[in-house]
Amino acid sequence: MESGRTLGHEGIGVVEEIGEGVANLKKGDQVLISCITSCGRCDYCKQAMYSHCRDGGWILGHLIDGTQAEYVRIPHADNSLYRLPPGLEPAAALMLSDILPTGHEIGALNGEVHLGIPSLSLGLAP
Repeated sequence: MESGRTLGHEGIGVVEEIGEGVANLKKGDQVLISCITSCGRCDYCKQAMYSHCRDGGWILGHLIDGTQAEYVRIPHADNSLYRLPPGLEPAAALMLSDILPTGHEIGALNGEVHLGIPSLSLGLAP
């Protein structure tokens, strides 16, 4: 990590500007910022292993400035930001930006946990 890098890899935000190539979001949308940035096109993304994305992964607060900044640019925004339903309190969704993708990859994909299989998850809460 470079000296001076702004930390932060998860959060809730409001879309202020739309970059070229972003089709699924609009200015003013309240969004969940995933801790993982994914292109949606590489072999890993096609297997839903987004943290291994060849042009993304864990980059916020690591390779580029993160979510503790006043403003943050999110690469591959169409695949890395999730519009929150109107009326949902941001605090109700905040932990989904890190815990949900971790549980999905570690449990569902790598642990082969499927619907109907008894399972127990420990340590997935703040």
